[in-house]
Amino acid sequence: MQLVDTLSGRAFVLILGLLIASNAAALWLYGQRHDGAMDALNDVMVAEQVAIVIQLMDRLPAEQRKAVAGALSGSMLHVSAGERAKLATNEIGNPRAARIGGVINALLERTAHDRIQVILDSEPGQLGSLGGEEVKQHAARPDDKNQFAEAVLSHANLQGRIEATTELSDGMNLTVTSRLMSVPHFSWPQLFPSLVALTLSALVIAFWSLDRLTAPLRLLQGAAQRLAADINAPELKESGPREVRSATAAFNALQTHIQQLIADRTATAAAIAHDLGTPVTRMRLRVFEVDDEEVKRRLLFDLDQMQRMIAGALDFTRLDFATERTENVDLNSIVESVAGDLSDLGREISVRSDAPITLATKPILLRRALMNLADNAVNYGKSAEICVVRRNGKIEIAIYDQGRGMSEAEWREAVQPFRRLNEDSEKSIGSGLGLTISRRIIEDLGGTLQRTRNEQECFGVLVSFSDPSRNAKLG
Repeated sequence: MQLVDTLSGRAFVLILGLLIASNAAALWLYGQRHDGAMDALNDVMVAEQVAIVIQLMDRLPAEQRKAVAGALSGSMLHVSAGERAKLATNEIGNPRAARIGGVINALLERTAHDRIQVILDSEPGQLGSLGGEEVKQHAARPDDKNQFAEAVLSHANLQGRIEATTELSDGMNLTVTSRLMSVPHFSWPQLFPSLVALTLSALVIAFWSLDRLTAPLRLLQGAAQRLAADINAPELKESGPREVRSATAAFNALQTHIQQLIADRTATAAAIAHDLGTPVTRMRLRVFEVDDEEVKRRLLFDLDQMQRMIAGALDFTRLDFATERTENVDLNSIVESVAGDLSDLGREISVRSDAPITLATKPILLRRALMNLADNAVNYGKSAEICVVRRNGKIEIAIYDQGRGMSEAEWREAVQPFRRLNEDSEKSIGSGLGLTISRRIIEDLGGTLQRTRNEQECFGVLVSFSDPSRNAKLG
């Protein structure tokens, strides 16, 4: 079923069906007309042979006719001349005999009322001395010089014989008996191997052509899938049929439009965040003019939150995946550096890893994402543990904490920009962009970010990447 689920597969099945149907129809029509056409051709040839014999015998003197008739007679033709009763009327045995008689009269330039008697017999052994076995024995004689004639006669289809009796110009009757032969009639089994070979050849060419024609569509599919991960990917080359070129051009225009929208949004957010920095700084200076210490403390806390939000917005808009190169790095060293930085700040965090793991990634961006996640863990869960494992064809980085965790609905809410689950201004930490930035970085690096729990039901976040070593083995 996977074959017919693709454009090339459906076209291939359609072509196969059309080839089978067209070949079957063509063979049926050919079979219907072949036998009749071959019989008509053989009848004309026999009639021409008989007409020539009649013309020759009519021009000979009566005393020479018997000798010439004997010389003309053979395995395929028998001629006899002699006195017979007058032919009163034309006697035609059946429609085919009538057709042969009509052709003989036409060749002799006679009218249809000239007397000629044509008898057609489908049993070769009943008239005259020309039996079917005699013909085949003659064809098989080793001393026969005409090898081609031997081959033709041995493979001929004996249909019977025709006996034409007519009156010569001097009143003598002439009887010409000729064998009716034809090539073997139409046979499906004989043509089947050739038809299968032709059909398979056509299917191979069709499959190759379909693969070439659908190649631009596969490129378009890959570009559409890549667009979600890399909006700055190079534009597709417009190639292939006109419809595919139009679709490619529309896709390139869509990508350009999305790039412009993102650039405009990023520039707007960066400008707003930058412009807010100055008034926040002035407000911080004016806070120190407030005499009430409690009010001053709350105002400074709010200003700190605003500055963190502004810094987070600037970080979010400045994410640039194109500037850093991808390289093979030791994943454990990145994780240990993140844990070391947090430990230096007095946070409780540990690392557990089974073995060294190499990952092709952008180390600065990955470290930034892991730092955000680990910082959230130690801030909201008091302590954290980072586990790095390789299993089920994936490289997994799990960061567990001792906090209450999040439900599925809370998780979907938390990964949105500027969303914080704890809205208490005295307890909220950060700008609400940490998880959003981490998710975007990890997804753009080709990974996934999701919530999880370990055997002890400790809440955590799970970062997963495809294992390149497993893919290499499978390849």
